[in-house]
Amino acid sequence: MLKAAVLCSTVLIASLATGSSEGAQSLQTAMPDLASATFGWAPDTFLDFETVPGTIAPNGPGHHLPGIERLGDENNPNLTPWAAAQIRKNNDMVKQGHRAFGAQSRCWPGGTPAQLLFLQPVYFIQTPHEVWMIWERDHQVRRIFLNREHSANPKPSWFGESVGHYENGELVVDTTGFIEHPLSFVDNYTTPHTKDLHVVERFRLTDGGNGLEATVTVDDPGAFKAPWTGLVRWEKTDHQIAEWACAENNLGYEQFFDLPEYPMPVANTVDF
Repeated sequence: MLKAAVLCSTVLIASLATGSSEGAQSLQTAMPDLASATFGWAPDTFLDFETVPGTIAPNGPGHHLPGIERLGDENNPNLTPWAAAQIRKNNDMVKQGHRAFGAQSRCWPGGTPAQLLFLQPVYFIQTPHEVWMIWERDHQVRRIFLNREHSANPKPSWFGESVGHYENGELVVDTTGFIEHPLSFVDNYTTPHTKDLHVVERFRLTDGGNGLEATVTVDDPGAFKAPWTGLVRWEKTDHQIAEWACAENNLGYEQFFDLPEYPMPVANTVDF
């Protein structure tokens, strides 16, 4: 009788331990349901990263000129001298009458993480091996490769090479391999970056699945003295993706309005 009781207790403990282990594994790899053909995620954060208490804040607006909203804070103490000089150069151009740069208004990719601040909805496609983020504006596509390591020598690109995994109900994305381009910025204030930019994002559902937020940590020793963190929010919208072609009439502003503008991207050769 005693042996039977001991045996039953052992089986019960083993069963509970197995269940607990499986539960922990399930929680660790739980996948947030971000994808749908009938809805997208509309931005609930307007143009700027929100600050995260207890972390270094993103760079933000500096002083304003009448009617101008996009002068960066060239005096932010977290900027390296090189980054501060780049922002100062862009600010001076605006003060001298040049139009302020905006990736959305000039049809350039926003890069990572600045693309998260675009005003049009974003849509997700989730497969066992990849996650795709598709923006309605210009149908920009960012690919996140799941459960693999970074390439030894990734080809530099606007969005970088993103690898991710699911962890505690979040999509965690690590991105390196960025292109260095004079019009590639990490925000809407012409805050620059170098090829050593490293971005970590944690996407999670909120409000019972009706909201989405991403906590973004940006590290680039060439541009920032210490990593900074920002927050972006979206809300679920019953809006199917629509066609939105941005780069049309590329020379219209310059030809007809005589405005000092940044160029739009132009493909001089076909891509197929």
